[in-house]
Amino acid sequence: MEKWAALFWGFFKVGLLGYGGGPGSISLIQAVTVDGNHWLTNQQFVELLVGNALPGPIATKLAASIGYQVGGAAGTIAALLGIVLPSLVLMLGLYRTLLIFQSNPYVAGMIRGVKPIVIALLVLLIVNLIPTSFPKDHWIIPGLFFTGAVVALSWLKIPAVWVIVASMVAGAWVLRT
Repeated sequence: MEKWAALFWGFFKVGLLGYGGGPGSISLIQAVTVDGNHWLTNQQFVELLVGNALPGPIATKLAASIGYQVGGAAGTIAALLGIVLPSLVLMLGLYRTLLIFQSNPYVAGMIRGVKPIVIALLVLLIVNLIPTSFPKDHWIIPGLFFTGAVVALSWLKIPAVWVIVASMVAGAWVLRT
């Protein structure tokens, strides 16, 4: 029971503070599961993150995966409830409040003010993932994959799913162990 409560509370905090959806929550999930509770190593977290890289609600998929790994089926439920409930309750309240104050310049300023924080969370996530994604002695090939993905996504406008599939196929061929 204590483990399930810890899962619920850990993911509740992520759900409460994870503004910006899944990408904005990843560094918080890492802080709770790797740094805080030591449920996973950083390598295990990265593996789960990569396994959940396909389109979809990434924070929810991570919560379910980690919840199951730590506490079985009940852990999955606890983690999912923890990550979903804060957003649900807050979004319903926020939606109602924004309808009332939608023309207020302070409300518009608050929304613009939080956007840099989401970007900071994403940058910190990238900084934390670099050591496991680009090993010191074998960084050239992953670096080429990264560069190719940036070009494909931003300049060539190739859909993310095709870039992911291409990197998986190329990785199976080039990065196999």
